Amino acid sequence: MKDKEQNKLLAFLKSTDERYIAAFTLIVYIILLIPTVYLGKYNFMKADDFSFGRIPHRVYVETGSYLQALKAGFDVVKESYETWQGTFSSIFLMSTFPSVANYRFYKLVPAIMIFMITASVFTLSFSLVCGVLKNKKSYALIMGSVLSMIMVERMYTVPGALYWYNAAVHYTFAQCSFFLLVSVYINILRTKSTALKVLLCILSLILSVEIGGSNYSTVLIAGTASVSLFVIMLIAKKKKALIMLPSIVTLIIAIIINVTAPGNRTREAYYAGLGPVKSVLLSFKSFFVFSFTWTDFFTIVLFLMMIPILWNIVSKTDFEFKYPYLVVLLSIGIIASGFTSSYYGMGNEGLSRTHNVIKETWQILLFFNEAYIIGFVRKRFLKDKKDLPLSIAMIVVCYALVLLQPAFVKKLGTITSYTAFEYLHYGHAGAFWNENMERLAILEDESVTDAVLKPHSVKPFYLYVSDITDDPSNWENLGMSGYYGKNSVKLSDE
Repeated sequence: MKDKEQNKLLAFLKSTDERYIAAFTLIVYIILLIPTVYLGKYNFMKADDFSFGRIPHRVYVETGSYLQALKAGFDVVKESYETWQGTFSSIFLMSTFPSVANYRFYKLVPAIMIFMITASVFTLSFSLVCGVLKNKKSYALIMGSVLSMIMVERMYTVPGALYWYNAAVHYTFAQCSFFLLVSVYINILRTKSTALKVLLCILSLILSVEIGGSNYSTVLIAGTASVSLFVIMLIAKKKKALIMLPSIVTLIIAIIINVTAPGNRTREAYYAGLGPVKSVLLSFKSFFVFSFTWTDFFTIVLFLMMIPILWNIVSKTDFEFKYPYLVVLLSIGIIASGFTSSYYGMGNEGLSRTHNVIKETWQILLFFNEAYIIGFVRKRFLKDKKDLPLSIAMIVVCYALVLLQPAFVKKLGTITSYTAFEYLHYGHAGAFWNENMERLAILEDESVTDAVLKPHSVKPFYLYVSDITDDPSNWENLGMSGYYGKNSVKLSDE
C-alpha cells in the first residue's frame, strides 16, 4: 500500500500536464493568503481613516442612514478639493468605507485589497494568454497565480497596501483598477458582441473616472500606458481602436480635474518640488535603482521558473512580437513615470506607499517583457513549434526555494504571509485588538467629553501605522476626536 502511494506521488511529480501545475500554483497561493486575510480580524482604523471618515460617520450616527453618510462623502470631496488635494475619487472612497457605519467592517480591508489584486491580475492574465495569445486557460491560471503571489508576498510596504484603508484604497485599489482597465481595453478590441462592447465601454468610463481621480503615481502610469496603447492600437488596428477613445478622453479629463484642484496649491506650500525636466531625469534614475533592489532571490527564481511556461504560452499564437526593444523602452518609461509626480511635487522619490503601485507595475511588466522577448526569439530565430517539457517537480522545487529560503536566512519578514502568521501565533495581533477595544469603550462613552487614552504597548507593523499624541491639537488627535464627537482626545502620560 505504501509503495503504491509513493508511486502515485512520483507519477504526480513527473507529470507534464499543465493543468496539474495550474492547480498546484493556485492552491499554494490560496494557502499563503490565509494568515494574511485572517490577520484582518484584528485590524482597526488608523491615522487619517478618522480624518476622512469623520463627517460621514457623524452623519451616520445622527441619522442611522448609510445613504446619508454616502452623500456626506461628497461634502468631504468638495472640501478637500478646495483646501488640500484634488484626488476626488480616492477621497470619496476614503470617506465612505462601510466602517463609518460599524467599525467591525474595517476587518474586511485586507480581504478587499487582496481580492482586487487577485481579480485584476487574473483578469489581465486570462485576457493576454487566452485572448491575445490564444492559449489554454490552465496557462492563464498559472500566470495569474504566480504573478498574484509575487505581488502579495513581495510588497514594498504591506501596511499601506493591505491593512491601512486610507492608503490602500488610494494606491492599491486604484492601481488594480488600472490593471482591470487594460484588460477591458483588450477585450473591447477583441469581442464581436455589440452588447458586450457597450458594457465594456461603460465599465471603461467608470474605471477611467476612478483612476483619473486617484493618486498621482497611478495617474501618470495609467495616463502614459493608456495613451501609448491607444496610439499603438490606432496604428495597428486603425479605426477599430477608436472605440477606446471615449475612455481615453474621460481619463484625461479626470486627470485634469484632479491636478488643477485649488487645494493642490495649498498642499504644494508644504513641499519644495523640482522642475519637470529634472523630475523626469531623476525618475529614470530611480527606476534603475529600485529595479536592482526589487530583483531579489524570490523574483529571480520565479522569473527563471516561468521561462519554459512562457515558452509554451507563446507557442500557439500568430502574434508576431515585433519591436521588442520598443516594448522594453516603453515599459521603462511607464514604470519611471510613477516616480515623476513625487519629484515634481515633493522633491523626492516619494512615500513608501507610492512605491507599492510602482513596484506592482514593475512586477507585471517584468513578466510581460519576459513573455514578449521569449515570443520574439521563438518567432524570429526558431521555427520549431514543439513545447518545452514541464513537470510539477520543477515547480515544486522552485516554490520550495522561494518559500523556504527566508527561514534559512532568518528573514521571515520578507514574506507577507509569514509575518502575518507570526503576529497571529505570538498573540501580538490579539493584544493590539484588545487595546483598541479598551480605547473604543472610552471613545463611545457619551459621558466622556475629553478622552484620555493609554499608549499602545504592542504595535504590530502591519496593523499599526501611527498614533495620536499627548497634544489634543495634533492632526491625528483632531481626526479621532471629530470622528467620535469628543471635545478632545489625547494620550495619557503612562
